[in-house]
Amino acid sequence: MPAIALDSSSWYQDDIGPRMTATAEFVFLSWSGLAGEELVSHLYRVRDQAWSVSKYPCVGLWMFLLDGIAAFPQFPTVLEIAKRPQAKTIDLGCGLGQDLRLLAAHGVPTENMWALDMNDGLWKVGYDLFRDQTQMQAKFIHADFLEVDPALDQGLSPLRSKMDLILASQFTHLFDWAGQLSASKNMVYLSKPGTMIVGFQQGRKTARDIPRPWRTVFYHNKDSFLQLWDVVQQQTGTRWKLDITEVQLKDTGMLDVDVAWMPDDHMGLNFIITREA
Repeated sequence: MPAIALDSSSWYQDDIGPRMTATAEFVFLSWSGLAGEELVSHLYRVRDQAWSVSKYPCVGLWMFLLDGIAAFPQFPTVLEIAKRPQAKTIDLGCGLGQDLRLLAAHGVPTENMWALDMNDGLWKVGYDLFRDQTQMQAKFIHADFLEVDPALDQGLSPLRSKMDLILASQFTHLFDWAGQLSASKNMVYLSKPGTMIVGFQQGRKTARDIPRPWRTVFYHNKDSFLQLWDVVQQQTGTRWKLDITEVQLKDTGMLDVDVAWMPDDHMGLNFIITREA
């Protein structure tokens, strides 16, 4: 099914409204020294700057302010892994880099962080958003994770079997089934026993292909997500423990107006995937 045109204005909300969470306030205060009216005016300015770079729902709907993985009951374990001496973290499809700043605000050193995105513009705006051009030491890899050969890419090949934590929020749902299989196998390339893959993404109660402006994508339910990872394990000869939870998007902080453009069976998937062998 070919990609189709979609009115991106449905992905843009003028006002922050109640979208500012305590988690976001903590990150901006602790990491960026921003609070109150100064923070709010700053967010309006930088969000529109980001929207001019990339018209994705995560930008237009203020989704970078959601609690995200900080709301996971396993978040203390995520932090424990990230804080281990010399632990390495990579954020795939990093966008503005809010998940790495979340970890940094909780005391995770940034010199052992990597960020990857095919759009380097959003990562650059992230420095403005968090006011941390000199403070943030994460290394950015400008690449299309779907197309790249990690064994040959200069940024990824040194990371083979090195990652302790792989962040993949709002990422693989950008691809069709074949693309998600390829991206997931690339994650396995970066992993080692004990590696944890953490993230959340849109899903549908009935798993299916849906056309988007950039490509046709596949939205999972829990069963289809597990099926995908069955194939990943078979084709890579690895074994993973999968903890997949279906959630209501409104329970993640999204408002009625934020999901109005979605079909009625929209939902979210939270996942914690840990390599066993």
